[in-house]
Amino acid sequence: MKRFITFALVLVSICGLICCNSKPKRVVTADDIRRFEERNIEVNKEIVKLKQDTIKQFIEDHQLTMTKTGSGLWYNLKPSGDTTSIHSGDMVQIAYNVRLLNGKLCYSSDSSGLKKFKVGQGGVESGLEEMLLLMHKGDTAEMLIPPHLAHGLMGDQKKIPTLAILHYFVIVKDCQQANQ
Repeated sequence: MKRFITFALVLVSICGLICCNSKPKRVVTADDIRRFEERNIEVNKEIVKLKQDTIKQFIEDHQLTMTKTGSGLWYNLKPSGDTTSIHSGDMVQIAYNVRLLNGKLCYSSDSSGLKKFKVGQGGVESGLEEMLLLMHKGDTAEMLIPPHLAHGLMGDQKKIPTLAILHYFVIVKDCQQANQ
């Protein structure tokens, strides 16, 4: 019985120490959330700038001729001469290679088959959709897609790592226009 009382006193003492030493929980305010969001915006702007600088260096190192869109997509378009424009809602079929800037092949239509999808429906990189809207059936494009137009912060959880810039090659093999 004496052991039980000693054990109980020790247990109560430990609980008292833990309770007395714990700090009161801080309430998160709307101002805290606003400051956090502002910091996130600044961090994201810095990441976009760093990735654009990396792309510019890659272009220079590889002596590429590319055009930059307002969103930050870099591309070199080789027209086929076909006048079939691509619009949102069109069903396209593309041959493609997706590499990292270090040259590592991530995905390819050579191994996965041609990719077929409806433009503007999502499910592919937004940078790829942006590029397709500048293309025609048969056109070829080389692109450098920054993370915010590709797989973002998380990558694709398979072959594309976090914050990866994609070196994309695409050929429009077919385009079935939505209004037909």
